[in-house]
Amino acid sequence: MEIVGYIAYASLVLLAIVWTMGVRTGPVAGMHEVLRAIYFVAAAVLIVALDLNMAHSLWVVPVGCFFSRIIAPALIKIPVVSMPFLFIADVFLRVVRTGMPAHKIKEAEAASMCDVVDKNECNGA
Repeated sequence: MEIVGYIAYASLVLLAIVWTMGVRTGPVAGMHEVLRAIYFVAAAVLIVALDLNMAHSLWVVPVGCFFSRIIAPALIKIPVVSMPFLFIADVFLRVVRTGMPAHKIKEAEAASMCDVVDKNECNGA
């Protein structure tokens, strides 16, 4: 069972890396995507820091997927509850995107907004 735990933990670390790189390379990542990356990174770190059994990764990964799809979008819509999560997400984004030129992030955000506006105009017409 210990080997299964290590395999599950390796998949958790891989997911944390993949989602974090997705947030870094996709400058217009949604807040739920940022919270998903934070969840997986925090879970991977806490399992080792708290000296928990690696088999806990078997339930942490599905809960993370549930969190990012169902709970995170709902949390973001509640102003009082979302403030700590938004603050943590902002700090995480600043750390992950260290070294990226600010103009590239702004250009990507502007391009994304133009795409959204164009899609809304096309759908509304």
